[in-house]
Amino acid sequence: MDHPALEARAVTDGTRTLLVVREKAAGRPSLLRSLCPARVDGAVYGRVLEECRQWPLQALWIESGPHRLCLSTGLGGVCPLYLAYDGGHLRGSWQLMDLHDRLGAGRLDEREVMRLLTGFPRYGHDTLFSTVKRLSERSTAYAHTAGLRLVYPAAAEHTQPSELAGHVGEAELVGAFEALTDHVFAKRPLNPGRMAAQLSGGMDSTNLAISLALTHPGAITPCAMLIGGDAGAQQEARRRAVIEQTGFAADVTVRAANHPVLSPGGLRRSQAQAVSPLDEPHLEAADALAQALRTRDIHTVAAGFGGDEVARARRTGGGPARAPVAPSWCGERVRDLLGEVDTGISPATVAPETALIALEVATPLMARRGLWTVAPFTDPDMVRFGHRLPTVWKRDKYLLHRRLAARGLPEDVVNPVLRENFGHLMNVAVHRHATGLLRGWGTGLHLVEQGFLDPAVLAETVERAALSPADAAPYRTGLYLITAVELALRAL
Repeated sequence: MDHPALEARAVTDGTRTLLVVREKAAGRPSLLRSLCPARVDGAVYGRVLEECRQWPLQALWIESGPHRLCLSTGLGGVCPLYLAYDGGHLRGSWQLMDLHDRLGAGRLDEREVMRLLTGFPRYGHDTLFSTVKRLSERSTAYAHTAGLRLVYPAAAEHTQPSELAGHVGEAELVGAFEALTDHVFAKRPLNPGRMAAQLSGGMDSTNLAISLALTHPGAITPCAMLIGGDAGAQQEARRRAVIEQTGFAADVTVRAANHPVLSPGGLRRSQAQAVSPLDEPHLEAADALAQALRTRDIHTVAAGFGGDEVARARRTGGGPARAPVAPSWCGERVRDLLGEVDTGISPATVAPETALIALEVATPLMARRGLWTVAPFTDPDMVRFGHRLPTVWKRDKYLLHRRLAARGLPEDVVNPVLRENFGHLMNVAVHRHATGLLRGWGTGLHLVEQGFLDPAVLAETVERAALSPADAAPYRTGLYLITAVELALRAL
Protein backbone atom coordinates (compact mmCIF):
# COMPACT_ATOMS: atom_id res chain seq x y z
CA MET A 1 0.00 0.00 0.00
CA ASP A 2 1.58 3.24 -1.16
CA HIS A 3 0.65 5.58 1.68
CA PRO A 4 2.29 8.54 3.45
CA ALA A 5 1.86 6.84 6.84
CA LEU A 6 3.84 3.77 5.77
CA GLU A 7 7.37 3.01 4.65
CA ALA A 8 8.91 -0.01 2.92
CA ARG A 9 12.62 -0.76 3.24
CA ALA A 10 14.99 -3.64 2.46
CA VAL A 11 18.52 -4.80 3.31
CA THR A 12 20.65 -7.90 2.55
CA ASP A 13 23.84 -9.45 3.88
CA GLY A 14 24.25 -11.56 0.74
CA THR A 15 22.64 -14.63 2.28
CA ARG A 16 19.54 -13.24 3.92
CA THR A 17 17.26 -10.47 2.68
CA LEU A 18 15.00 -8.45 4.98
CA LEU A 19 11.96 -6.55 3.68
CA VAL A 20 10.16 -4.24 6.11
CA VAL A 21 6.74 -2.59 5.81
CA ARG A 22 5.76 -0.43 8.78
CA GLU A 23 4.18 2.74 10.06
CA LYS A 24 6.46 5.74 10.03
CA ALA A 25 7.51 6.82 13.52
CA ALA A 26 8.11 10.48 14.37
CA GLY A 27 11.65 11.38 15.40
CA ARG A 28 12.81 7.79 15.08
CA PRO A 29 16.02 7.44 13.02
CA SER A 30 16.19 4.25 10.99
CA LEU A 31 19.04 2.09 9.77
CA LEU A 32 16.98 1.34 6.68
CA ARG A 33 17.07 3.72 3.74
CA SER A 34 16.00 2.06 0.49
CA LEU A 35 13.41 -0.29 -0.98
CA CYS A 36 16.18 -1.72 -3.15
CA PRO A 37 18.05 -4.11 -0.81
CA ALA A 38 21.24 -2.39 0.37
CA ARG A 39 24.23 -4.68 0.98
CA VAL A 40 25.46 -4.65 4.59
CA ASP A 41 27.62 -6.87 6.78
CA GLY A 42 26.24 -9.36 9.29
CA ALA A 43 26.55 -7.01 12.27
CA VAL A 44 24.52 -4.24 10.63
CA TYR A 45 21.97 -6.79 9.41
CA GLY A 46 21.52 -7.98 12.99
CA ARG A 47 20.98 -4.43 14.25
CA VAL A 48 18.39 -3.80 11.52
CA LEU A 49 16.51 -6.96 12.54
CA GLU A 50 16.53 -5.87 16.18
CA GLU A 51 15.25 -2.43 15.12
CA CYS A 52 12.24 -4.18 13.57
CA ARG A 53 11.53 -6.05 16.78
CA GLN A 54 11.67 -2.84 18.81
CA TRP A 55 9.65 -0.65 16.41
CA PRO A 56 7.01 1.23 18.46
CA LEU A 57 4.24 1.13 15.83
CA GLN A 58 2.76 -1.52 13.57
CA ALA A 59 5.42 -3.31 11.52
CA LEU A 60 5.77 -6.38 9.33
CA TRP A 61 9.11 -7.81 8.33
CA ILE A 62 9.86 -10.61 5.90
CA GLU A 63 13.17 -12.42 6.04
CA SER A 64 14.17 -14.75 3.21
CA GLY A 65 17.04 -17.19 3.48
CA PRO A 66 18.30 -20.22 1.59
CA HIS A 67 15.79 -22.66 3.04
CA ARG A 68 12.81 -20.73 4.37
CA LEU A 69 10.83 -17.51 4.48
CA CYS A 70 9.94 -15.94 7.82
CA LEU A 71 7.24 -13.30 8.42
CA SER A 72 6.88 -11.49 11.72
CA THR A 73 4.73 -8.70 13.03
CA GLY A 74 5.12 -6.51 16.08
CA LEU A 75 2.61 -4.40 17.94
CA GLY A 76 -0.61 -3.12 16.50
CA GLY A 77 -2.82 -5.26 14.36
CA VAL A 78 -4.21 -2.12 12.70
CA CYS A 79 -4.74 -4.01 9.46
CA PRO A 80 -4.86 -7.83 9.44
CA LEU A 81 -2.51 -9.86 7.26
CA TYR A 82 -3.95 -13.05 5.78
CA LEU A 83 -1.60 -15.79 4.55
CA ALA A 84 -2.15 -18.70 2.16
CA TYR A 85 0.57 -21.29 1.44
CA ASP A 86 0.33 -23.85 -1.34
CA GLY A 87 2.82 -25.69 -3.49
CA GLY A 88 5.82 -23.76 -2.21
CA HIS A 89 4.16 -20.37 -2.80
CA LEU A 90 3.24 -18.03 0.04
CA ARG A 91 0.78 -15.23 -0.61
CA GLY A 92 -0.50 -12.57 1.73
CA SER A 93 -3.01 -9.73 1.68
CA TRP A 94 -4.83 -7.34 3.97
CA GLN A 95 -7.95 -8.34 2.04
CA LEU A 96 -9.23 -11.86 2.77
CA MET A 97 -11.04 -12.17 -0.56
CA ASP A 98 -7.83 -11.45 -2.50
CA LEU A 99 -6.98 -15.06 -1.68
CA HIS A 100 -10.25 -16.25 -3.24
CA ASP A 101 -8.74 -19.27 -4.99
CA ARG A 102 -7.82 -20.68 -1.56
CA LEU A 103 -11.31 -20.11 -0.16
CA GLY A 104 -14.56 -21.97 -0.60
CA ALA A 105 -17.51 -23.64 1.11
CA GLY A 106 -15.56 -26.88 1.40
CA ARG A 107 -12.73 -25.16 3.27
CA LEU A 108 -14.59 -23.69 6.24
CA ASP A 109 -12.91 -23.86 9.64
CA GLU A 110 -15.59 -25.37 11.86
CA ARG A 111 -14.45 -23.73 15.10
CA GLU A 112 -14.42 -20.30 13.47
CA VAL A 113 -17.90 -20.89 12.06
CA MET A 114 -19.06 -21.84 15.56
CA ARG A 115 -17.55 -18.67 17.02
CA LEU A 116 -19.16 -16.52 14.35
CA LEU A 117 -22.63 -18.05 14.65
CA THR A 118 -22.62 -17.84 18.45
CA GLY A 119 -21.39 -14.23 18.48
CA PHE A 120 -18.21 -15.26 20.32
CA PRO A 121 -15.28 -14.33 18.05
CA ARG A 122 -11.77 -15.01 19.32
CA TYR A 123 -8.45 -13.64 18.07
CA GLY A 124 -5.68 -15.82 16.75
CA HIS A 125 -4.17 -17.49 13.69
CA ASP A 126 -7.36 -19.18 12.49
CA THR A 127 -9.77 -17.58 10.03
CA LEU A 128 -13.16 -18.59 8.66
CA PHE A 129 -11.30 -20.77 6.14
CA SER A 130 -8.89 -23.53 7.15
CA THR A 131 -6.66 -22.77 4.14
CA VAL A 132 -5.94 -19.15 5.17
CA LYS A 133 -4.24 -18.00 8.36
CA ARG A 134 -4.02 -14.64 10.09
CA LEU A 135 -0.64 -13.31 11.20
CA SER A 136 -1.84 -12.14 14.59
CA GLU A 137 0.00 -9.51 16.64
CA ARG A 138 3.59 -10.34 17.65
CA SER A 139 3.33 -13.66 15.79
CA THR A 140 5.79 -15.33 13.41
CA ALA A 141 5.08 -17.44 10.33
CA TYR A 142 7.68 -19.84 8.90
CA ALA A 143 7.24 -21.01 5.31
CA HIS A 144 9.50 -23.82 4.06
CA THR A 145 9.28 -27.02 2.06
CA ALA A 146 7.34 -28.81 4.81
CA GLY A 147 4.58 -26.18 4.86
CA LEU A 148 3.52 -23.12 6.85
CA ARG A 149 4.01 -22.98 10.62
CA LEU A 150 2.73 -20.11 12.77
CA VAL A 151 4.06 -19.44 16.26
CA TYR A 152 2.32 -17.36 18.92
CA PRO A 153 4.29 -15.00 21.17
CA ALA A 154 4.43 -15.17 24.94
CA ALA A 155 1.34 -13.78 26.67
CA ALA A 156 1.44 -10.02 27.15
CA GLU A 157 1.75 -8.89 30.75
CA HIS A 158 -1.17 -6.80 31.99
CA THR A 159 -1.25 -4.74 35.16
CA GLN A 160 -4.14 -4.50 37.61
CA PRO A 161 -6.11 -1.39 38.67
CA SER A 162 -4.18 0.81 41.09
CA GLU A 163 -5.06 3.50 43.61
CA LEU A 164 -4.55 7.17 42.84
CA ALA A 165 -1.91 9.06 44.77
CA GLY A 166 -3.31 11.30 47.52
CA HIS A 167 -2.71 14.54 45.59
CA VAL A 168 -4.40 13.29 42.38
CA GLY A 169 -7.99 14.38 41.83
CA GLU A 170 -10.26 14.65 38.82
CA ALA A 171 -8.42 17.59 37.25
CA GLU A 172 -5.04 15.86 37.51
CA LEU A 173 -6.38 12.59 36.13
CA VAL A 174 -8.11 14.29 33.20
CA GLY A 175 -4.90 16.20 32.52
CA ALA A 176 -2.89 12.97 32.57
CA PHE A 177 -5.29 11.37 30.07
CA GLU A 178 -5.03 14.38 27.77
CA ALA A 179 -1.23 14.40 27.96
CA LEU A 180 -1.11 10.67 27.23
CA THR A 181 -3.44 11.02 24.24
CA ASP A 182 -1.25 13.80 22.82
CA HIS A 183 1.83 11.63 23.40
CA VAL A 184 0.31 8.68 21.52
CA PHE A 185 -0.69 10.82 18.53
CA ALA A 186 2.77 12.40 18.49
CA LYS A 187 4.40 9.01 17.86
CA ARG A 188 3.49 9.41 14.18
CA PRO A 189 4.41 12.23 11.76
CA LEU A 190 0.83 13.41 11.17
CA ASN A 191 -0.32 15.77 8.42
CA PRO A 192 -3.29 17.55 10.07
CA GLY A 193 -4.69 18.94 6.83
CA ARG A 194 -5.03 15.42 5.43
CA MET A 195 -6.27 13.75 8.58
CA ALA A 196 -9.82 12.97 9.70
CA ALA A 197 -11.12 11.91 13.10
CA GLN A 198 -14.15 9.74 13.60
CA LEU A 199 -16.67 11.80 15.56
CA SER A 200 -19.71 9.59 15.90
CA GLY A 201 -20.67 11.09 19.23
CA GLY A 202 -19.49 8.11 21.29
CA MET A 203 -17.19 8.68 24.26
CA ASP A 204 -14.16 7.00 22.68
CA SER A 205 -13.98 8.69 19.30
CA THR A 206 -15.17 12.05 20.64
CA ASN A 207 -12.37 12.26 23.20
CA LEU A 208 -9.73 11.38 20.62
CA ALA A 209 -11.14 13.80 18.05
CA ILE A 210 -11.12 16.66 20.56
CA SER A 211 -7.48 15.98 21.44
CA LEU A 212 -6.47 16.12 17.78
CA ALA A 213 -8.47 19.28 17.14
CA LEU A 214 -7.00 21.07 20.17
CA THR A 215 -3.48 20.28 18.96
CA HIS A 216 -4.24 21.27 15.35
CA PRO A 217 -6.97 23.98 15.48
CA GLY A 218 -9.17 24.15 12.41
CA ALA A 219 -7.20 21.48 10.52
CA ILE A 220 -8.75 18.12 11.49
CA THR A 221 -11.73 16.88 9.47
CA PRO A 222 -14.51 15.37 11.62
CA CYS A 223 -16.45 12.52 10.04
CA ALA A 224 -19.29 10.16 10.90
CA MET A 225 -22.03 7.91 9.67
CA LEU A 226 -25.29 9.47 10.86
CA ILE A 227 -27.61 6.94 12.46
CA GLY A 228 -31.00 8.62 11.94
CA GLY A 229 -33.94 7.09 13.80
CA ASP A 230 -35.10 8.09 17.26
CA ALA A 231 -31.62 9.13 18.45
CA GLY A 232 -30.54 10.70 15.18
CA ALA A 233 -31.36 14.28 16.12
CA GLN A 234 -29.53 13.86 19.43
CA GLN A 235 -26.42 12.51 17.68
CA GLU A 236 -26.33 15.39 15.22
CA ALA A 237 -26.87 18.03 17.92
CA ARG A 238 -24.12 16.55 20.10
CA ARG A 239 -21.68 16.39 17.20
CA ARG A 240 -22.50 19.98 16.24
CA ALA A 241 -21.81 21.18 19.79
CA VAL A 242 -18.41 19.44 19.86
CA ILE A 243 -17.42 20.80 16.45
CA GLU A 244 -18.48 24.38 17.17
CA GLN A 245 -16.84 24.50 20.60
CA THR A 246 -13.59 22.75 19.72
CA GLY A 247 -12.72 23.93 16.22
CA PHE A 248 -12.48 21.49 13.33
CA ALA A 249 -12.28 21.69 9.54
CA ALA A 250 -15.49 21.23 7.54
CA ASP A 251 -17.55 18.20 8.57
CA VAL A 252 -17.95 15.05 6.42
CA THR A 253 -20.98 12.86 7.06
CA VAL A 254 -22.99 10.15 5.38
CA ARG A 255 -26.55 9.25 6.28
CA ALA A 256 -26.44 5.51 6.85
CA ALA A 257 -30.13 5.13 5.92
CA ASN A 258 -29.24 6.21 2.37
CA HIS A 259 -26.92 3.21 2.02
CA PRO A 260 -28.94 0.22 3.30
CA VAL A 261 -27.23 -2.94 4.49
CA LEU A 262 -27.71 -5.93 2.14
CA SER A 263 -29.60 -3.82 -0.43
CA PRO A 264 -29.62 -5.25 -3.99
CA GLY A 265 -27.37 -2.49 -5.36
CA GLY A 266 -25.05 -2.46 -2.35
CA LEU A 267 -21.47 -3.68 -2.29
CA ARG A 268 -22.12 -6.87 -0.36
CA ARG A 269 -24.48 -8.13 -3.06
CA SER A 270 -23.22 -6.44 -6.24
CA GLN A 271 -19.51 -7.10 -5.52
CA ALA A 272 -19.80 -10.14 -3.29
CA GLN A 273 -16.61 -11.66 -4.72
CA ALA A 274 -14.59 -8.82 -3.13
CA VAL A 275 -16.40 -8.56 0.22
CA SER A 276 -15.41 -10.69 3.19
CA PRO A 277 -18.09 -11.98 5.60
CA LEU A 278 -15.95 -10.30 8.26
CA ASP A 279 -16.09 -6.84 6.67
CA GLU A 280 -17.89 -3.94 8.33
CA PRO A 281 -21.64 -4.84 8.58
CA HIS A 282 -22.66 -1.33 7.48
CA LEU A 283 -20.26 -1.66 4.57
CA GLU A 284 -22.24 0.43 2.11
CA ALA A 285 -22.41 3.51 4.36
CA ALA A 286 -18.83 3.09 5.56
CA ASP A 287 -17.57 2.90 1.99
CA ALA A 288 -19.54 6.00 1.02
CA LEU A 289 -17.90 7.84 3.93
CA ALA A 290 -14.45 6.59 2.93
CA GLN A 291 -14.99 7.85 -0.62
CA ALA A 292 -16.15 11.22 0.67
CA LEU A 293 -12.97 11.51 2.75
CA ARG A 294 -10.77 10.65 -0.23
CA THR A 295 -12.56 13.36 -2.21
CA ARG A 296 -11.33 15.75 0.49
CA ASP A 297 -7.79 14.37 -0.04
CA ILE A 298 -7.80 12.77 3.42
CA HIS A 299 -5.39 9.84 3.80
CA THR A 300 -5.41 9.02 7.56
CA VAL A 301 -8.32 8.52 9.98
CA ALA A 302 -8.18 8.43 13.79
CA ALA A 303 -10.63 5.93 15.26
CA GLY A 304 -11.82 5.01 18.76
CA PHE A 305 -11.37 1.23 18.58
CA GLY A 306 -10.28 -0.17 21.93
CA GLY A 307 -11.79 2.52 24.12
CA ASP A 308 -14.37 0.12 25.51
CA GLU A 309 -11.70 -2.10 27.00
CA VAL A 310 -9.32 0.62 28.14
CA ALA A 311 -11.98 2.67 29.91
CA ARG A 312 -14.44 0.09 31.15
CA ALA A 313 -14.33 -2.14 34.23
CA ARG A 314 -13.32 -5.72 33.46
CA ARG A 315 -14.77 -8.90 34.93
CA THR A 316 -12.97 -9.57 38.18
CA GLY A 317 -11.10 -12.82 38.66
CA GLY A 318 -12.70 -15.78 40.36
CA GLY A 319 -16.04 -15.72 38.56
CA PRO A 320 -16.91 -18.09 35.72
CA ALA A 321 -15.70 -17.06 32.27
CA ARG A 322 -18.39 -16.13 29.78
CA ALA A 323 -19.26 -19.11 27.58
CA PRO A 324 -20.92 -19.13 24.16
CA VAL A 325 -24.55 -20.10 23.82
CA ALA A 326 -25.79 -21.49 20.53
CA PRO A 327 -28.83 -19.68 19.09
CA SER A 328 -31.81 -21.94 18.46
CA TRP A 329 -31.16 -22.12 14.71
CA CYS A 330 -27.69 -23.62 15.15
CA GLY A 331 -27.22 -27.28 14.25
CA GLU A 332 -25.67 -30.04 16.31
CA ARG A 333 -22.27 -29.43 14.72
CA VAL A 334 -22.13 -26.00 16.36
CA ARG A 335 -23.35 -27.31 19.71
CA ASP A 336 -20.72 -30.05 19.69
CA LEU A 337 -17.97 -27.44 19.26
CA LEU A 338 -18.97 -25.00 22.03
CA GLY A 339 -16.37 -26.43 24.40
CA GLU A 340 -13.60 -25.58 21.93
CA VAL A 341 -14.26 -21.85 21.80
CA ASP A 342 -10.86 -21.08 23.37
CA THR A 343 -8.89 -23.77 21.54
CA GLY A 344 -5.97 -22.49 19.48
CA ILE A 345 -6.48 -18.79 20.21
CA SER A 346 -3.79 -16.21 20.80
CA PRO A 347 -2.37 -15.78 24.30
CA ALA A 348 -3.05 -12.44 25.98
CA THR A 349 -2.50 -9.65 23.46
CA VAL A 350 -1.01 -6.21 24.10
CA ALA A 351 -4.01 -4.37 22.66
CA PRO A 352 -7.46 -5.61 23.73
CA GLU A 353 -8.60 -8.67 21.79
CA THR A 354 -11.95 -7.00 21.09
CA ALA A 355 -10.18 -3.99 19.55
CA LEU A 356 -8.06 -6.20 17.29
CA ILE A 357 -11.19 -7.98 16.08
CA ALA A 358 -12.96 -4.65 15.50
CA LEU A 359 -9.98 -3.33 13.54
CA GLU A 360 -10.05 -6.43 11.36
CA VAL A 361 -13.68 -5.65 10.57
CA ALA A 362 -13.19 -1.96 9.77
CA THR A 363 -9.71 -1.35 8.38
CA PRO A 364 -9.56 -3.49 5.21
CA LEU A 365 -12.37 -1.37 3.76
CA MET A 366 -10.46 1.79 4.64
CA ALA A 367 -7.28 0.40 3.09
CA ARG A 368 -9.13 -0.39 -0.15
CA ARG A 369 -9.95 3.31 -0.39
CA GLY A 370 -6.39 4.42 0.41
CA LEU A 371 -7.06 5.33 4.05
CA TRP A 372 -4.82 4.28 6.94
CA THR A 373 -6.35 3.97 10.40
CA VAL A 374 -4.76 5.24 13.61
CA ALA A 375 -6.20 3.63 16.76
CA PRO A 376 -4.67 5.33 19.84
CA PHE A 377 -6.58 3.19 22.37
CA THR A 378 -4.62 0.15 21.13
CA ASP A 379 -1.26 1.82 21.85
CA PRO A 380 0.69 -0.01 24.61
CA ASP A 381 1.04 3.17 26.68
CA MET A 382 -2.70 3.82 26.52
CA VAL A 383 -3.51 0.17 27.28
CA ARG A 384 -1.23 0.26 30.34
CA PHE A 385 -2.92 3.46 31.54
CA GLY A 386 -6.33 1.84 31.15
CA HIS A 387 -5.32 -1.26 33.04
CA ARG A 388 -3.98 0.72 35.99
CA LEU A 389 -6.90 3.15 36.12
CA PRO A 390 -8.93 2.65 39.34
CA THR A 391 -12.15 0.79 38.68
CA VAL A 392 -14.38 3.68 39.73
CA TRP A 393 -12.91 5.78 36.91
CA LYS A 394 -13.42 3.01 34.36
CA ARG A 395 -16.97 2.06 35.22
CA ASP A 396 -19.30 3.25 32.42
CA LYS A 397 -16.32 5.16 30.96
CA TYR A 398 -16.53 7.66 33.80
CA LEU A 399 -13.16 9.26 33.04
CA LEU A 400 -14.11 9.88 29.41
CA HIS A 401 -17.37 11.53 30.47
CA ARG A 402 -15.57 13.73 32.99
CA ARG A 403 -12.99 14.77 30.41
CA LEU A 404 -15.77 16.09 28.15
CA ALA A 405 -17.28 17.95 31.10
CA ALA A 406 -13.88 19.46 31.90
CA ARG A 407 -13.81 20.85 28.37
CA GLY A 408 -17.02 22.75 29.08
CA LEU A 409 -19.27 20.71 26.81
CA PRO A 410 -23.00 20.73 27.60
CA GLU A 411 -24.68 18.01 29.62
CA ASP A 412 -26.38 16.38 26.62
CA VAL A 413 -22.93 15.86 25.06
CA VAL A 414 -21.39 14.54 28.27
CA ASN A 415 -24.33 12.30 29.24
CA PRO A 416 -26.70 11.70 26.31
CA VAL A 417 -30.20 10.55 27.18
CA LEU A 418 -30.71 8.13 24.28
CA ARG A 419 -28.45 5.31 23.13
CA GLU A 420 -26.99 5.99 19.70
CA ASN A 421 -26.47 2.96 17.46
CA PHE A 422 -27.40 1.41 14.13
CA GLY A 423 -29.72 -1.25 15.55
CA HIS A 424 -32.86 0.12 13.93
CA LEU A 425 -31.18 0.17 10.51
CA MET A 426 -30.05 -3.44 10.85
CA ASN A 427 -33.61 -4.38 11.88
CA VAL A 428 -34.87 -2.91 8.59
CA ALA A 429 -32.10 -4.54 6.55
CA VAL A 430 -32.77 -8.00 7.96
CA HIS A 431 -36.54 -7.59 7.58
CA ARG A 432 -36.39 -6.27 4.00
CA HIS A 433 -33.37 -7.97 2.50
CA ALA A 434 -31.94 -10.84 4.54
CA THR A 435 -35.25 -12.65 4.88
CA GLY A 436 -35.86 -12.54 1.13
CA LEU A 437 -32.42 -13.95 0.39
CA LEU A 438 -32.71 -16.67 3.03
CA ARG A 439 -36.18 -17.66 1.81
CA GLY A 440 -34.88 -17.89 -1.74
CA TRP A 441 -31.98 -20.12 -0.77
CA GLY A 442 -34.23 -22.35 1.34
CA THR A 443 -32.44 -25.47 2.57
CA GLY A 444 -29.72 -25.01 -0.05
CA LEU A 445 -27.51 -22.96 2.24
CA HIS A 446 -23.95 -24.19 2.54
CA LEU A 447 -24.15 -23.78 6.31
CA VAL A 448 -27.25 -26.00 6.40
CA GLU A 449 -25.72 -28.67 4.18
CA GLN A 450 -22.67 -28.85 6.46
CA GLY A 451 -24.71 -29.19 9.64
CA PHE A 452 -24.01 -25.75 11.11
CA LEU A 453 -27.68 -24.69 10.93
CA ASP A 454 -30.99 -26.37 11.66
CA PRO A 455 -33.09 -25.69 8.51
CA ALA A 456 -36.48 -25.97 10.21
CA VAL A 457 -35.67 -23.60 13.07
CA LEU A 458 -33.92 -21.19 10.70
CA ALA A 459 -36.95 -21.13 8.36
CA GLU A 460 -39.26 -20.41 11.29
CA THR A 461 -36.98 -17.59 12.47
CA VAL A 462 -36.86 -16.09 8.97
CA GLU A 463 -40.66 -16.00 8.82
CA ARG A 464 -40.81 -14.18 12.16
CA ALA A 465 -38.23 -11.63 11.04
CA ALA A 466 -40.14 -11.08 7.80
CA LEU A 467 -43.18 -9.74 9.68
CA SER A 468 -41.69 -6.32 10.53
CA PRO A 469 -38.42 -4.61 11.51
CA ALA A 470 -39.47 -4.85 15.17
CA ASP A 471 -40.03 -8.60 14.81
CA ALA A 472 -36.59 -8.91 13.20
CA ALA A 473 -34.83 -7.16 16.11
CA PRO A 474 -34.17 -10.23 18.32
CA TYR A 475 -32.60 -12.10 15.40
CA ARG A 476 -30.89 -9.33 13.47
CA THR A 477 -27.26 -10.15 14.26
CA GLY A 478 -27.57 -13.88 13.60
CA LEU A 479 -29.57 -13.58 10.40
CA TYR A 480 -27.27 -10.86 9.10
CA LEU A 481 -24.16 -13.00 9.72
CA ILE A 482 -25.69 -16.08 8.10
CA THR A 483 -26.61 -14.01 5.06
CA ALA A 484 -23.18 -12.36 4.83
CA VAL A 485 -21.38 -15.72 5.00
CA GLU A 486 -23.66 -17.28 2.43
CA LEU A 487 -23.26 -14.39 -0.01
CA ALA A 488 -19.47 -14.72 0.19
CA LEU A 489 -19.51 -18.50 -0.21
CA ARG A 490 -21.77 -18.26 -3.27
CA ALA A 491 -19.43 -15.70 -4.85
CA LEU A 492 -16.33 -17.90 -4.53
